[in-house]
Amino acid sequence: MKKTILRAFVVAAVFLWMGSRIDVTAPITPRVSSEIMTVNNQAGFAENPTPGPVREVTAYNVGVRGQTSDKPCLGATGENLCRLVARGLKICAANFVDPETILNIEGYGECVVLDRMNRRFAHRVDIAMRRDEVDKAIEFGIQRRHVEIKPGHP
Repeated sequence: MKKTILRAFVVAAVFLWMGSRIDVTAPITPRVSSEIMTVNNQAGFAENPTPGPVREVTAYNVGVRGQTSDKPCLGATGENLCRLVARGLKICAANFVDPETILNIEGYGECVVLDRMNRRFAHRVDIAMRRDEVDKAIEFGIQRRHVEIKPGHP
């Protein structure tokens, strides 16, 4: 019961924080940084390079059963990732940090970890894209980028 109420609060906070803006990263909980990074709408990338270790970064499409699970919109944290990604929230999957951690990915910007990957990809970050962006995710491929864990987060 408490988890359901907490999840409802988190989702409501995201939508209230984001308002009608689709071009920004929004915090998920009070623990998440209040900094907002405006994104270059044409390329979908942030301007500043990110310090941090180099990791493999891939992309996947929420809502596509073959790339996710039997419940393709449901993230590991219980959030409806299809809705959040459609609203413009940058979501990613990673196993090396706690859920709700903010990662800053070189050339992409900040994303909130709300999903997990297969355990064989413990070193990777997987960027969530909309279900209609399969070609974009394939084109993204596997890249090596600097990934920084935002200070003050798990």
